[in-house]
Amino acid sequence: MSAQHDLDRQLNAFLVDGPTSLPDASFDAVRDRTEQTRQRVVIGPWRVPTVSKLIPIGVGAAALIGVLFLGSRFIGSPSSNVGGPAADPSPTPQPSAAAPSAAADGSLPVGPFTIPGSVRTTVTIPASGWTSDPEFSSVGKGTEKQNLPEAAMLAWTWPAGTGFSVYGDPCHWASTTPDTPATTIDEFAAALAAQPSRDASDPVDVTVGGHPGKKITLHVPTDWDASSNDCDQRNFASYGVAGESTPARWHQGPGQIDELWIVDVDGAFAILDAMYRPDTPTELVDELRSVAESATFE
Repeated sequence: MSAQHDLDRQLNAFLVDGPTSLPDASFDAVRDRTEQTRQRVVIGPWRVPTVSKLIPIGVGAAALIGVLFLGSRFIGSPSSNVGGPAADPSPTPQPSAAAPSAAADGSLPVGPFTIPGSVRTTVTIPASGWTSDPEFSSVGKGTEKQNLPEAAMLAWTWPAGTGFSVYGDPCHWASTTPDTPATTIDEFAAALAAQPSRDASDPVDVTVGGHPGKKITLHVPTDWDASSNDCDQRNFASYGVAGESTPARWHQGPGQIDELWIVDVDGAFAILDAMYRPDTPTELVDELRSVAESATFE
């Protein structure tokens, strides 16, 4: 017997002896939690992510997928159902168009680019010089100054039913976490507009990718010192996910401007956060806005 056939026999025996499928409820739970992991990445110092408590779940899911993939290669076609008759495959939704990937250095071609998440967000890159930062589900352009990028857009999404704790005071956020979370785009935008020291614009109605939303512009005080201040944990924070003890979004430096498009995507939340500095050139701010306003969702 050849080594290849012997490997086939051993692998088949391993798969047949073990569970033939993951229960639907367990698979859905793993998938839902792994898809949400990146959406709760905390932006503190720019480009320094926190280690997610869901990493072990993601690793386990990756291992499961690896075993199933190898099994399909050695046992039969990808649609084979180990331990039982093959089932008719369910149709899988496909993106309307394949968007180009980023180059090895993160640089992006002009045209569509898809940012993964619980809701896939596709934006149009308007000019050369833009790069992708998958650690933060963002695209950006320009140079950094004191940890504050010249122009960057965070494209963060959360599933339907997510509640947000919009802090009563961005500096003293730990003691001003609301008892009742915001669960609609109107509540979210209104709570942000009410925060002190933000010099916030009035929320306005917008439509992004055919979905209703609210747009609001927020500021970080120009005299705020990121390295020395009396804020909770020295962080100036806008909001967190209800039930979590740390902010989902805090800010990087004095004078930082954040233009937010808060979009209701069939019940799910999509937050497009266009962040820039007071000295960012107007032309680059215009490009940043065009990226956010071009977004479509799947």
